[in-house]
Parts: sequence; C-alpha cells; structure tokens
Amino acid sequence: MALQWWTSLPPVPALSELGIRTSSAADGGVETSLDLDTQWEGAGVAGLAALLCDAATGAAVGTLEPERALATAMLAIQVTGHPRTTGRVRAVASPTARRGDYVLATASVLDDDGTEFAQATSWWAIRGPRTPRPGGPVDTPPPARKVSFIPAPVDIPAPVDPISTPFGYRLGLTGFRRDNDGTSFELTDPTPFHNRTSTLHGGLGALLAGLAATAAVDDGMRTPEVLSLTCHYLRAAGPGADPVRVRGYHVRSGRTSGVARGEVTAPDGRPAVMADVTVAFTSSVCDRG
Repeated sequence: MALQWWTSLPPVPALSELGIRTSSAADGGVETSLDLDTQWEGAGVAGLAALLCDAATGAAVGTLEPERALATAMLAIQVTGHPRTTGRVRAVASPTARRGDYVLATASVLDDDGTEFAQATSWWAIRGPRTPRPGGPVDTPPPARKVSFIPAPVDIPAPVDPISTPFGYRLGLTGFRRDNDGTSFELTDPTPFHNRTSTLHGGLGALLAGLAATAAVDDGMRTPEVLSLTCHYLRAAGPGADPVRVRGYHVRSGRTSGVARGEVTAPDGRPAVMADVTVAFTSSVCDRG
C-alpha cells in the first residue's frame, strides 16, 4: 500500500492516546478505527462517532491539500443505530464538495459486521501552509493508557454523571456540577488529547460537549439517547495544559424528546466549541440498570 500524506507527520497525541488508527479505505477514502472495550463505556454513541469522524474527514480532506493546515468548521452527526459493546468500529470518509477554501466531507460509521450506526458531514477550512515536521505513520499508535474504574454503589436511579463512568475516569474528567442552568465539568489535563498544534482535538471537543449537553437533559427518570449532534468550532481550546471547562445547558424537554446545548470553553473563558444536541427519551427509570 502506498504511503499517504499523513504518514510524513508525527502522530496526533489524542489519537495515539485513545488507540485510534488511520488508514486508507478500500474505496479510496480514509478510514479511522478503534477497538471497543469497557473503558469506552460512557463515551456515548454520538461522541464516539464524532471522535472517529472528525479524524477521518480531516484526513480525507488532507488528501486534497496535503501541504496545507486544516481546521474543523462544523461537524454534524446523525445517530442511526447502536454498535456492539465490543469489537472494532470504523469511520470511512471522503471529500464530496468544495466552496472556496472550505471542503465538505462525509463519513459513515460502521460496526464489525459492516452495519452503519451513524453518519457525519463536516466542513473543513483550508488554512496556510502546513509546518513540515519529521515523524512516523499515525496508523500504528501505541497502546492506549489503561485506567482502573470502580463504580460507586447506586441505591436509587439518578441522572447520569459523565465523569463517573469508565470513559470519564480514562480521560481524567473532574468537578461535575449540576445547577439550575445545566451541568459542568473539567478536563483537568488536556495535553494527552491534543492535536499536533497543542490544542484540544476537535473530535474530543465534540464528544465532551455532547456529554455535557446530554447530562443537562437527563432527569434521572428517562434515558436520553442522542439523535443528532451538531458542533460549531469557534476557536482552538488551548494551546497549553490549562484545564478545559465544559458546560451543558438545558434548552427544552418534552414528553418524548429534548434539546440541549454543550459548550467547550478555551482557557481564556471564550467558547471554543458549541454543540446542539437533540435527544429522544426512550426508557423509564426501571430500564436504566
């Protein structure tokens, strides 16, 4: 297989940390993949798809402009099913249209059986020349960090706390709060989850915003399942090691659906990622176990 443009760049820290691989797809597009295990519990289907699709669509757009820097402008995820709890999942992406210095890419997210469980569209901005750096291939990352998770005993059903999940522990999320406006928590040390530019990876920013938004409409009596997640990227979250703050805002809850907004804040307090989330309430309190 011929080397692709991304093999000349150093690995993306966030993708290496999370065990996400990048490779060429059979149809000429780009594929990102990961192996699900218990430490992905709590990431959410929409967040998982956002993480894979941001990486896949960025690499796909990069095949058109390998010498230029890229930045995500918008990422939209539509959740159409559920993957298995174990096995490999992958996103297959390709560029589909161009308008000036913006390229639209689409992606399909598939489970081990080839069944699609999410779709994505993403606009990417083409920036200035990419700073050349020596490096190796990004599609063979080192093993992901393992973090032990011991769930707290639960006597009665309660709204989901996104930091008290295996995935929350894996990322080191802290300081979960619930108030009249919604929810908040922090990614204490974002450095393992940076891009090559030492800013928070865009796919992970979408995932975190989605978690906060979903928690904001979780009333403890019904299970919110994300139908769609649309993220707008306003600025980079970083650079640096300062904690990244995430907030979720309750917008509306009805009998069968809800709407919320998630926000990832840059260290200077300005919003970096804003996400609109639509959920369906699909089960009652007795089904949450």
